[in-house]
Amino acid sequence: EGKSSTGRLGIDIHATAGKGDVGFCNTWTLEISVAQPVRVYAGMPIGQLIYFAVEGDIETFYNTKGNAKYNGKTIRPVESMMWKNNF
Repeated sequence: EGKSSTGRLGIDIHATAGKGDVGFCNTWTLEISVAQPVRVYAGMPIGQLIYFAVEGDIETFYNTKGNAKYNGKTIRPVESMMWKNNF
């Protein structure tokens, strides 16, 4: 989630995938875009993570789904695998 002060600078945090899946065991992708040139300094807070408690039983964890595309453990950015979707 972005911060209002960051948004006022023209920095947009996560334009699309804003939630994680229960059972996802990999590196999250953080999408950052800017509307204009802006300086970002080391240690400058530009966003925040929000965790929600899971209530009830979980039927299927992400890492056990047959159609999960991003289960391979990596510390490097991963390109979109949308091409694996059935349209």
